[in-house]
Amino acid sequence: MGHRRSHRGVRCEAVTATRSAHATPSFGADPAQVRWFAGHVVQSLGSAAPPRVLDIGCGDGALILHLAQAMPRSSFLGVDLSDANIAAARAAIAQSPHQSRLAAVRNDYLQLDMGPFDLLLASSSLQGIEATSQQLAGKLAHDMAAGGHLIHVTPYRCLYNTALNSVRRGLRPMRSAVTDRMILTVAHLLHPDHPYSMLSERVDYMYLVLRHYEDDLRTALSRHGFELARIEAAPHTSLGQPKHRFAVMSAPPAIDSEG
Repeated sequence: MGHRRSHRGVRCEAVTATRSAHATPSFGADPAQVRWFAGHVVQSLGSAAPPRVLDIGCGDGALILHLAQAMPRSSFLGVDLSDANIAAARAAIAQSPHQSRLAAVRNDYLQLDMGPFDLLLASSSLQGIEATSQQLAGKLAHDMAAGGHLIHVTPYRCLYNTALNSVRRGLRPMRSAVTDRMILTVAHLLHPDHPYSMLSERVDYMYLVLRHYEDDLRTALSRHGFELARIEAAPHTSLGQPKHRFAVMSAPPAIDSEG
């Protein structure tokens, strides 16, 4: 089954940027997967130090807390729709030695207007947002500073993801306590080493229908002048998890009006 930050060698299927009616009230990030994504972010940026960073679907804030230590010249904002997630993120931020550079807000990303940002992060949080790929790309472009970067992990079009999405579409209208228990039973059989509480948190993601794919977002973003800088497969650790790609998109630089 899909698990956020526990799959997505990355944060698995975060629907907390814009959530469904059955969205999980809180979500605990897997430290190993936070390190995976954060490490790839730092590696992709090299010596660059983006002043303002936004984490879309920040969950409990684990990613921005980790990156605040690795990127001492950057400030970080996390956005999430879950009250419980934001409460957890703010509590953790209050204990961080980097708290002056960290903040978390409860909001729907589509309604957030606090840009521009030099770096947008989305660890498996874009695919559930209720908008067309063109609309989402327009929002991302609106929030991006000239020459900035979008670094994200998002499912891509393939037979596996198509089949999984079909299963989810079938499960969604028939969701009940019975189907939840069935999913948990299968998840426990597949991941006997995972705590029951962790698996329970991820039940919602088996009902999440994928709305966006990396391929489509890349095409839509290219219409706004974005260019692909890096792409690779992300870890795939569960049968209930879509296959994802890690991608870095570069925004167009500022236009020099002199001369």
